[in-house]
Amino acid sequence: MYFMKNFIRLFSFMAAVAVLFCADALALNGAWRGELAVGEMKIPLVFNFAENGAGETSCTMDSPSQGAKGIPVTVVLCTSDSISLECNSIGAKFNGDISDDTIVGKFVQHGFTFPMTLKPDAPLQERRPQTPQPPYPYIVKDTVFMAPDGVALSGTISMPVLEKNQTVPAVVMVTGSGPQNRDEEMLDHKPFAVIADYLARNGVASFRYDDLGTGKSKGDFVKSTTYTFKDDAKSGIEFMRNVPGIGKTGVLGHSEGGTIAFMLGAENVPDFIISLAGLAVPGKDGLVAQNARTLEKSGITGRDKENSLALISCLFDEMAAQGKAGISTPIDPDSLAKAHGIEVPQEVLSNLKSTQKIRTSWFDILLGIDPEEDIASIKCPLLAINGDKDTQVEAEPNLAVIKKNCPEAEIRMMPSLNHLMQHAQTGDMTEYNEIRETISPEVLEIILEFIKNQSK
Repeated sequence: MYFMKNFIRLFSFMAAVAVLFCADALALNGAWRGELAVGEMKIPLVFNFAENGAGETSCTMDSPSQGAKGIPVTVVLCTSDSISLECNSIGAKFNGDISDDTIVGKFVQHGFTFPMTLKPDAPLQERRPQTPQPPYPYIVKDTVFMAPDGVALSGTISMPVLEKNQTVPAVVMVTGSGPQNRDEEMLDHKPFAVIADYLARNGVASFRYDDLGTGKSKGDFVKSTTYTFKDDAKSGIEFMRNVPGIGKTGVLGHSEGGTIAFMLGAENVPDFIISLAGLAVPGKDGLVAQNARTLEKSGITGRDKENSLALISCLFDEMAAQGKAGISTPIDPDSLAKAHGIEVPQEVLSNLKSTQKIRTSWFDILLGIDPEEDIASIKCPLLAINGDKDTQVEAEPNLAVIKKNCPEAEIRMMPSLNHLMQHAQTGDMTEYNEIRETISPEVLEIILEFIKNQSK
């Protein structure tokens, strides 16, 4: 966990490419992909080799899961049977043996060594066949709107070609947690782009935008909270309603974006709501459940698991209280465990101590959010979809809260779908990169039918 976070922080977005050649250099071309296994998480890396006119090889590196592209890499050695690379911006090296279709080697960073095998990367269109490709049979327009605090946010309108005096329904999309671009891009999947394309081809407009401080949007993501993102989404809806040809305007939120959609519904902002795995249970409950699964996957079970979850729950309560009070001071898990008479494995304590170093106000506030009251206040039509293999937002308790507090809501439990609405085997996050499907066609159809019904 600690390595993973530092690995992310150390990525550099420099544009230069450094190359060091040897006399018997071998030219490699194209993209080669591998994975780093960091605990239960797999981090895909792509090395992009290019040959110049003199037959010399240069290289850059991409980390699709972290949105980092074009990281400079020095080719120290490239012969007919081996390669040596250095990525100084993140303090990493890779040495490998070359065969016809594989490069088998080791990735080293700050004393950590990981085996990694590179293979020629399949073309993007083959790996992500649902990603829209131009030309489009609809209008695509990049634009800017202003957040309540005056920050300029950048987004894209996808609009069907209209006849004279025609209006169409529209939906504004709100991303899940973490800094995300307008396509909610992750691991080369672009779910919001796929949804926008499908809707526009079927007579529905949409607006998707880059989060604060992400993509082309201005602002500071780190200092923002769920309430900041809610206000941004509200401005996005108001902006879309002023676009000529737009009729009823709703909100589509994924994960944390679904929670934001519930908040907007309680304020009577959207004409309709679509929640894709939107967190309906209290933020603390959802995150404790995630930690329970992580502990089990780490081999921590029985009394150790129970005690660990009890300590995590106490820690989250303290953090939520600080978030509510508008403060953030370090909390010592050791002292908390002693105060409550809880004994937990040392590895759990070490991990909890590490989390205190990277806490943000966003996380503290999310822990204290309980969407139930917001859901009970929703008066507009609501569609809630969850996949039964979702390991990030448990479908059954989540949908039960929505149905209890908004009996008129349309509830869909989708078999075999994960948190990203992909057909999956286990639903684990480690599968996301391996699945070619970006979003289930059945989910697209359900979304379209629901929106169309609001226009009748």
